[in-house]
This record gives sequence, C-alpha cells and structure tokens, in this order.
Amino acid sequence: MQQRALLGREEERRALAALVEQAASGAGGAVVVVGAPGIGKSMLVAEAAERAASCGIRVITAVGVQSEEDLPCAGLHQLVHQLRDGIDDLPGPQRAALRAAVGLVDEAVPDLYLVGLAALTLLSDAAVKAPLLVVVEDAHWMDRASLDVLGFVARRIESDPLALVAVTRGLDDRLAGAGLPVLHLHPLTDEVAGELLDVVAPDLGQQVRRRLLEEAAGNPLALTELPVALRSVGGAYALTPGPLPLTERLERTFTARVSRLPADTRAVLLLAALNGDGTMDECLAAASRMLGTAVDAAALGPAVAAGLVEAWGMVFRHPLVRSAMHHAATAAERQAAHAALVSELQGQPDRQAWHRAAATAGPDEHAARDLDSTADRALRRGGVGAALAALRRAAELTSDPSARADRLLRAAELALESGQSDVAAHLLAQARSLDLSVRDQGRAAWVGIALVEGAAQGEGAATAELAELAVGIAAGGEPVLGLRMLWGAVLHCFWGEPGPAARRRVAAAADRMPVDADNADVVALRAYCAPVERGRAVLDALAGQLDRSSEVAEGDQLL
Repeated sequence: MQQRALLGREEERRALAALVEQAASGAGGAVVVVGAPGIGKSMLVAEAAERAASCGIRVITAVGVQSEEDLPCAGLHQLVHQLRDGIDDLPGPQRAALRAAVGLVDEAVPDLYLVGLAALTLLSDAAVKAPLLVVVEDAHWMDRASLDVLGFVARRIESDPLALVAVTRGLDDRLAGAGLPVLHLHPLTDEVAGELLDVVAPDLGQQVRRRLLEEAAGNPLALTELPVALRSVGGAYALTPGPLPLTERLERTFTARVSRLPADTRAVLLLAALNGDGTMDECLAAASRMLGTAVDAAALGPAVAAGLVEAWGMVFRHPLVRSAMHHAATAAERQAAHAALVSELQGQPDRQAWHRAAATAGPDEHAARDLDSTADRALRRGGVGAALAALRRAAELTSDPSARADRLLRAAELALESGQSDVAAHLLAQARSLDLSVRDQGRAAWVGIALVEGAAQGEGAATAELAELAVGIAAGGEPVLGLRMLWGAVLHCFWGEPGPAARRRVAAAADRMPVDADNADVVALRAYCAPVERGRAVLDALAGQLDRSSEVAEGDQLL
C-alpha cells in the first residue's frame, strides 16, 4: 500500500532519503514538508522514518493536536517526554527552564530563548548516543511556542547527527519565519493519478474512472479512498450529479476545521457545495434567506484562512471539500439550503428542478414533473447523460407505480443508448419490481434483450417472447414501439444464435405485424431474421417496390 501511494514522488523520496543519510553520517539538517490534506505527506515521511530506523537512527515523533494549539509548549512536551531521561543532565538554568515550560514544575516559564537552548541541548545529547530523527506531524495544529522552539533548534543542528522533519498543510507565518528548507508536495500528474487509480481499482468503467480522477484532482488519499466509498453505494452513483460519497477518513481530512467556523461561514460554504457552478451572489443571498440576517462576502474570510476556499472567489481549494461539506451537514441543513437556492434561482428551471428535488424528503410529483421536463430539455440539447440523471431522480420522487415505471424504463433506454449497461440493468430490475402494463412489459423486454439477458438456454425463449409481445403491442395501438421491439428480437437473431425454434417464432411474428405487408421495416426484418428461409419472399417484395422506392428516405435505406 505504501509503495503504490508514493507513485510519482521519486524526487521527494530522494530528498528525504538524503536527509536521513546525512544524519546517519553525523551531519544534521531540517526540512518542512508542505502539502494539502491527503497529498501524501505522512506516507512520505513514514517511509523516511522506516529508512532511518533501518539505519540505526532513533525516531521520535510529536503530533500537533487541534484542541491543544492554544496550550503553550504542548507540542514540545511530547518530544521532551520521550527524552525525559536526559533532562537531569542539562545545565541548571536550562533544566529549570525546560521543566517549567513543559509543566514538570509549577514555576513561571522563563525567556523562550532559554527553553529553546535547553531543547537543543537535550536533542543534541540524545543524538550523540544514537543519531536522531525528529518528526513533527500536523505542525499546522501545533502551538506557537513549540514551533518557535523547534525552529530555533532546526537552525542549529548542522553539526549534529540529528534531522528534523516538520509536516504541515500550509506554510503559515509561524513556519515561514523559521527560514527552513521547504519541500512542497503538489498534486500528482494526470498520468500518475491514472496509474494509481488503476492499481487500487482496476475494474472501473471509463466514465466512472474519469469522474473519480476529476474529483480526486491528483490527491493520492482521494484516489485510494473514493473507490472504497463508491463500492458501498454502487459504481453507478458516480454517474449522477452532485457530491460523491466519502469514507469517514476523507470526510475528516477535508472538513477538519469546519466545525470551528462561524455559522454564516458554514452556511455559505454549504450553499457553495450544493450550488455547483453557481455564483457567490447566489450563495450569499441564499445564506441570508436561510439565516434570516444579511450575509456578505466577509463571511468567506474564515474559510479562506482555514484553507478551504481560494481568496479570489467562491472556489474550493480541492473538489472534495465540496463533497465533504455536503456530507458533514445534516439532512435538514441540506434541505434548507436547497430550498433557499430554489427561491434565488428564478428563471432557471433546470437548476431549480434539481434543487427542489434535493429539498424534498419523500415522493413529490411536482418535483418529479419538473425533473421530467429537465430531462426533455437535456435531450433536445443532446445531453443524454443529464437526461438520464434527471429521469432517475424523477423516478425516485414518483409514488404512482405507472409513472414511476415509465420514468425508470425511459432512463434504462437512455442508459443503453449511452453504453451504460450496468446502469440499464439496475434500472430495469427496479422497473420489473412494479406491476407493469402490457406496454411497459414490452419495453422492459426490449431493454432486457438489448442487455442480452438469460445467456445460454434461456436466450432463445426470451428473444421469441419479445417478438410475440411486440406483435401484441403493435396490435394494441403502438405500432412504432412494436416495430422497435421486434427489431431488438430480429437483430438478436442476426448477431446471435437463439436456435432454429426461436428464429421461426420471430419470423412468424414479423409476418403477423399489423402493418402493410410491403412495409420497408417488415421486409428488412424478414431479411435479417431468416435470410435463407425468407430470401425468396424478401427478393419478391423488393422487386415490387423498385418503382416507388424514392418516396420515403428511411424506407430506401432499409431496402
């Protein structure tokens, strides 16, 4: 796991390996490893620590804790505790200063310079006995006094067998002022990100893979955790609009500081997460509506300071902050936010439809009809994927079984059209769980044949049954749907081998279709279904149509 999570980090690994080797040879050094949450900082440093231990270097670690960042010398206490056997050997003033700083005695803490000098002596003495690697994790949450002391130490260890590595999400003024070398970890390149995703989830469909790569944005933790989260809800979830599911680890990583933000800031962030590509003005207006008080752009200040959004606009620093904000909110908070956005998006029916649907807890035919209309508009624009998503959500909001079946089957047909067989199969199963009309039974059968249901012995019977059902559908006043279904059965005969009995039943069904005998579709159906057995009849029909074949372009093409 560690090796694959370090893909694309060869240069950074070499830099830390050199620092470890330097300490092993008797020369010290320090580095600050900077990168976004989940970018791989801890994994990189863990490898360096393993390398150090294998070289006989002692490794001690301190971890910044959010709840302790206002406690002076809390971080330093973690390190001192691991080296406490050496405190008594310190010079008197240094010993007294260090003991007071970390709370071993109830005395006033003297000047921080003396505390820093004591920490330097303690670490240097320990390194004389065995080279030492000091790792400071989550330095962004460490108290200022501890960081000042560690910065003091790091600038004075070049002649000691001692290395110090601090890991932080951002180079704030506390660390930037230390003047230490910095190792920046950037997002993985597209190529390396794809390689890592293929290693952890080799069986993803192309559309799902593209969505995960887009959402992960080169973040190794996201690339390894998103497939895990997706497996819990089904891969098709990634093809729907809205935030992706997250594991608890991802949610904690990307919303670590959200709980400490002011209420108006949290409201604006939630609205931005739910509003997709919406504007800042929309989010601020909706936040004002939600909270019942005016909210302006100043509400974003704490979010910028926390590294959640960019300073220049309503843009999340990482796409998964959006998903994390969504999952961190309660259902009631999300519904209230969506309802506020509906009120602010007058004149934008498609966006309103999605937010109205999200604000709804149970069946709602009004919201379902709006999404149905959104699907129609998307199809007119060629947006099959958007139409599919709208119909799926509309079906979820529909209580009437007949209308729900219709929307599920339309969605299944669109899924087939866009090559999403797994989604089509899932939707078909949902539709078949309902009491279908004869017409919808035919549609379901057509989708099933298109999915090549019941491979092996059941395939021929299913093909013949579809053809016979198509005749019944056409006779019941749906000739276009009947022909479409019959084409599904016939093409299955042409490209597959359902068996001679099924082929005869399909050919007989084509003969019984309640349309003109010389209908171009019927002639073509016979040709595809039984080209040898019906070859003479097909040629005779074609000969009879030569004089009038120019009347209908589609007929010409079939003939």
